[in-house]
Amino acid sequence: MPVYPVEWVPVTMSGRYPQMAKNDMLVWERFLLIHGGEFEAAAYNVALGGVTPAGDELSEADRLMWKYNTAKKIDALLRREGECWLVEVKPTASLSAIGQVVGYTLLAKVDPFTDLPVFPVIVTDGVDPDVQYVANQLGVSVLIFPERVPPRIG
Repeated sequence: MPVYPVEWVPVTMSGRYPQMAKNDMLVWERFLLIHGGEFEAAAYNVALGGVTPAGDELSEADRLMWKYNTAKKIDALLRREGECWLVEVKPTASLSAIGQVVGYTLLAKVDPFTDLPVFPVIVTDGVDPDVQYVANQLGVSVLIFPERVPPRIG
């Protein structure tokens, strides 16, 4: 189980996505604008793994807080009929984004949060061919939502 129970919420462009950086949010909302209606629910900042300190000097609340602070946090989960997407959001996806989403997917097997099949997905505004190749080899979907560039006049 994740550190805290997964809180599923409606898939909306709320501007509030816990722990998501501002530049990540811009990419995320471009994705939601196009594909948000395809999903039943979303969850944010899902914490997997983490270290629970041993000993009697800490209260259970302090142990849980320590575990949360050392856990790995998933940017977003998206649920729809028959599947769950585990999403890492990154402007200009790099190999680190692949490492994160693959790592979270493996941790989801240790700390399961759904009975649905889980698919690793990167939502980004750009990716270079090497990173795309590695993602393809590892079964990671990369969805690209670039900034709109205004048309040139003249």
